[in-house]
Amino acid sequence: MPAIDPSVSANRQAGDEPVPGYVLVEPLGRGGFGEVWKCVAPGGLHKAVKFVPGGGDQLRQEAAAFERVRALRHAFLLSLERVELIGGDLVMVMELADAQLQDRFDECRRRGRCGIPRDELLRYLADAAEALDVIAARYGLQHLDVKPANLFLIDGHVKVGDYGLVRALGAGPTEAGLTPKYAAPEVLRGSADARSDQYSLALVYYELLTGAFPYPGRTAQQLMLQHVSSAPDLTALPATDRAAVGRALAKEPADRFPSCSDFVRAVATAGGGNPGSGVLSFPTTVADLQLGAETRTAPVSTVVTPAPAETRVAPRAPAAAPADLPVVAFVPRLRPRPGRAGDLSAAEFIEAVVAAARYESGAGEPAADGTRSCRFLCTTSAAVLPSKLAGVARQFGMTVEEWESGAVLRRPLGPSGRGSSGAAAGELWVLVQRAAPGPETVATAGLAGELTAADQRTYLAALPGVLAAVRGAVETLRDRRAHPRYAVGLPVRLHPVGADGSIGAAEDGVSEDVSAGGVRILTRAAATWRQVYLEFRSIEGVAGNALLAAVVRSEPGSGGHRLACRFMS
Repeated sequence: MPAIDPSVSANRQAGDEPVPGYVLVEPLGRGGFGEVWKCVAPGGLHKAVKFVPGGGDQLRQEAAAFERVRALRHAFLLSLERVELIGGDLVMVMELADAQLQDRFDECRRRGRCGIPRDELLRYLADAAEALDVIAARYGLQHLDVKPANLFLIDGHVKVGDYGLVRALGAGPTEAGLTPKYAAPEVLRGSADARSDQYSLALVYYELLTGAFPYPGRTAQQLMLQHVSSAPDLTALPATDRAAVGRALAKEPADRFPSCSDFVRAVATAGGGNPGSGVLSFPTTVADLQLGAETRTAPVSTVVTPAPAETRVAPRAPAAAPADLPVVAFVPRLRPRPGRAGDLSAAEFIEAVVAAARYESGAGEPAADGTRSCRFLCTTSAAVLPSKLAGVARQFGMTVEEWESGAVLRRPLGPSGRGSSGAAAGELWVLVQRAAPGPETVATAGLAGELTAADQRTYLAALPGVLAAVRGAVETLRDRRAHPRYAVGLPVRLHPVGADGSIGAAEDGVSEDVSAGGVRILTRAAATWRQVYLEFRSIEGVAGNALLAAVVRSEPGSGGHRLACRFMS
């Protein structure tokens, strides 16, 4: 059985030729909307090729965005060279960059700098600003995903790329895939403006210059709320930059600069500063960008009418914590013990809970019967799982067949590791099942039959690699789960926090799974509160304390009601 190289996709590998004449070299990255590979194109040129899985909102959104940008041509826009639908997947061949602006920032940090040197960064952002102004003024488009990872370095210049969220002004906002950290307030409310990308560009400048961020939120929900309602903290910026960056971060688009280039120019020349030794260049006015633009569809000042409520990306703010209650409280009356030595921090509380969950669940260790399992998120229907697993089956010499709510992979095992040669002494199997009704998917692998002790050790050692390949083939929401989850039933006592800060009667529940980000709890009744203190009484080290959490989801579950709670740290 071949070992798995974790850097190689279970469905694709180096040497494949998914598009005639384009040979895959190595994977470059994987995100929520697809997988990107380096490839060799006809003539020996290196290109990047992106694969977007077939079906669902992901492919439709990428395809719709491509229709909007296919005619765009600009020196600072990453070029799309070829787009095809192959085997139900969308395949896009594009220009290969030297690096992302995020990579340059990381390099500067390794060398002990706060971020990218100011003059250098302004040159990069001048390129990006010009490209963003062109697509806004000439074509009536907004990129809506301006962030360091989507600004690509090529021969000392920046090109804007990754057009999966591009929207025409007047067409409504994107329905999926927003990066809340960099999204403008109006986009989070369900509308977009010709100056929305300027807001994102100002955040990129702040972060890549200082290594800090103007909003302290640590979760998507916190950041969304702060973008909409909180003033940015500009103290990490040079004093001369604050007025320009503050204007670009105005909550109302009309209060920002007329264009992205106007913003970068204002920063570059603020306080008589050096705008890059004369290297920066900008279009004279936004009107200059519009000349000869027959395809222009909307004026720069156009504001999009909000989309219907069901398609909006709207922040959901938990009730504010009472002023006298900390994140971690002493349980008897849920009151703090200020200054008491040995009190837990939120990080210490979470670390102890996750460590207990990891131990109780046996994560990373085989079960008593030798099986191993992993959980992940998959939005693919159970009926499609067998086809998704065909590549894994080929890789490991297995067969794949439909199973109740999923699929099963099998490989006959002969004596002394000879596979299926001769009489099969046993079988290696993998059962992949979708949990109803959500996207939770469980893959379990094990051995069956009579195998020698040596063969058992050999094949048991291979099970983690097989599971990794299965997960890589069918997981569709990988990037949305920042922390591993451990399926474990821990007793949890819930102390509801009312909107007025009052503490309600305690209720008992049991955890379904735990991660460093939060916990899913099964309770008897539905939750009507937005925040709750969680007490894990069975865990040594945190007993007597409770951690504040936000209730982000409440829905009926098997045997009760299921709450998804996010730890507040």
